[in-house]
Amino acid sequence: MLAALPLLSAVLAATPGVEAALNPPDCEAAPQPLVLSAESNAPFVLCLSPGTTTNLLFDTPLEPGAVEVHAPEQEVQWVQGRQLVTLLPTALLLPGEWRKLTVRFGDGAAPALATVLLYAHPARAARQVEVQRRARTVESYQREVVERREQVRQCQQENAQLRASQSQPEGLRGLVSAGLMGGDLGGVASENLSLPPWRYTVRKGSVVDAKRVWSYRSSTRVAVELKLQLLSGEQPWVAEGATLVDAHGREVPVLPLWQAAPLVLGKFQSVVVEAEVSKKEAQGIYTLKLWDAGGARSITVEGVVFPPALGSADH
Repeated sequence: MLAALPLLSAVLAATPGVEAALNPPDCEAAPQPLVLSAESNAPFVLCLSPGTTTNLLFDTPLEPGAVEVHAPEQEVQWVQGRQLVTLLPTALLLPGEWRKLTVRFGDGAAPALATVLLYAHPARAARQVEVQRRARTVESYQREVVERREQVRQCQQENAQLRASQSQPEGLRGLVSAGLMGGDLGGVASENLSLPPWRYTVRKGSVVDAKRVWSYRSSTRVAVELKLQLLSGEQPWVAEGATLVDAHGREVPVLPLWQAAPLVLGKFQSVVVEAEVSKKEAQGIYTLKLWDAGGARSITVEGVVFPPALGSADH
């Protein structure tokens, strides 16, 4: 049998005579491939039996001297080939005793070392075992470190933004403190797109309907507020993503969505889509699409326009 064991320092450091460190393994089961991972250096157990040959087939070429059996030659005879290691225990290896085999890989990848604990069984032995090595190069570790650092940086940035937002006041005070009122521009302009002359439309095939739509513009942002109704389905609908595209196919990056509560049959809920824009951006007619997890249930609203900022010359 071959089975992964917890990493035991007493076992790894030991040579002959480690039988007190481990419980006898179950040698009845057929041996499974020995999978060496760069993420774990835990030893494995291999059952041997005196007079029975055990072959280890490696998928990685072995350099000369890569294998070492920590047992007297009188107890375990062994031969190393290019990708094959053959073990033959003798009658001098008594049942219940433990020995150890180590393999060192010289290609510079990880794992660089494999440890296999050898258990002597009076009758059961693994006759042939595949050794699969999931090697990782130094370059892959370096890429992972860079990716992890970027993830940490993003988390720190998001955490800082969250802390900053929590320290800001709410309501109109919050708009003023965030600089969204625009000073001389007069604040936030709004437009009810449910009324003439705008009259938004919901594309056919949408599983969600928009009963009311408003658009807003401050000095640095635009937003669309939709009062939505679920048309069919028992599963609640929660907006996961959105796109805001102009008549020329150009997409405006949107901020994280806000939804009052999951949308269920018979209830109306508000969803707000917001984007950062300059005073000259977000002009003309836009198409807004929202979807839930997986994208199977969506709504497409056409004819979305944004009001000019309050105080601007064209208002």
